[in-house]
Amino acid sequence: MVPTCFKTTTIVPVPKKPTMSCLNDYRPIALTSIIMKCFKRLVMRHIKTQLPPSLDLLQFAYRPNRSTDDAISTTLHLALTHLEKKGTYVRMLFIDFSSAFNTIVPQHLIGKLSLLA
Repeated sequence: MVPTCFKTTTIVPVPKKPTMSCLNDYRPIALTSIIMKCFKRLVMRHIKTQLPPSLDLLQFAYRPNRSTDDAISTTLHLALTHLEKKGTYVRMLFIDFSSAFNTIVPQHLIGKLSLLA
């Protein structure tokens, strides 16, 4: 169990742009306990040692030394390599998951993570 005082977070709205016209122009920044940050870092180190073999090589998000530039470069390389074959074509679908984590049910996530162990 984690003490409640360590789970308390203060959300500070930080402007994304010099002029704000709506709530989407603010980025919420969470100020959490330093003890909790250290604890999370320890837990993440443990999780990262368990996950890499099961992660897809083409996953770029939340991976060290990977970026959107790597994802774009890899996608272009795969598409152009495929298009070099005669009579082929490429279809691509891009999906924006920018608010995906707002819809996660914690119990389902914990259940899925426990299946990986």
